[in-house]
Amino acid sequence: MPRPSAPRKNCEYMQSCRAFLASLKLSDEFMDKSHDKCYCTKCHASRNEKLYYTQGDPAKDYALPTGWCRFALKITPQAKAHEAPKKWHVAYHGTCSSNVKSILECGQLLIPGDTALGGKRLSEVDGHFHDERKPEGFNTKQVFVSPSIRYSELEVYAKTQTFVHPETKKTYKAKVAFQLWIRPGSYNVGPQTVGSEEEIDPKFSNQEIEWSTVERGAVHFYGLLVRLNE
Repeated sequence: MPRPSAPRKNCEYMQSCRAFLASLKLSDEFMDKSHDKCYCTKCHASRNEKLYYTQGDPAKDYALPTGWCRFALKITPQAKAHEAPKKWHVAYHGTCSSNVKSILECGQLLIPGDTALGGKRLSEVDGHFHDERKPEGFNTKQVFVSPSIRYSELEVYAKTQTFVHPETKKTYKAKVAFQLWIRPGSYNVGPQTVGSEEEIDPKFSNQEIEWSTVERGAVHFYGLLVRLNE
C-alpha cells in the first residue's frame, strides 16, 4: 500500500470534487478529512506512485483509483477489530450518488432482496444479471465489488450524474464509488457480468475481475471516491 502523503496545494480538481461532495449533504460524522487524497493525473504523478499495489493476508492485487479523488471515511470499530486496514483486501463498489447517503447510514452493502433503512427493497442494478437474465446456477443475490476501479466505474455500477459547480458554473459528469476492504476468504472471484467483450483492465483478466460475497459484514468502507469529467 502506498504511504500516506499530503495532497498538492491548490489542486483545482480536488476543490471541484469537494464542491460535488458538499452537494451530497452528507453528515461530517462519516468523514475523516485528514486522510483525503487526490488521484488526479498531476497529484498521482507528484507522489511517484505505481498504478497497482498489493494488500491483505494473503496479499491480493488492487488498482489505485487514478483519476478520482478520495474523501476518507472514518474507520469503524468493527474494521479496526478485524484488522481490516492491514489484513483485508482492497476493492471498489460503484454506485449512484443518490445511494451514497443511505449506504453510509446503513454502514454496509446490502444484497438484492434486502430491505434498506427507510423501507426500500433492493433489486439488481439495471444492466447486471438478474433472475430472468443470468447464467444457469448464477446467484444474483450477492454483493459485487472489484479490485479494479475501471470495472467499478462502468455505467452499470457508477451512474453518471450532471453537476453544475455552484461558483464556476462549469458543468461536469460526476460519478461516485466506495473504496473498501473485503474479508479474504469471504468472496468468490469470477468473470465480468456486464457483457463486455473488450479488456477492461490490463492488470486483471475479464475472467477474474469481479468479486462476489453473500456474507453481510464482510465489507468495511474507508473512502468515498468522486470523479468529475467536463
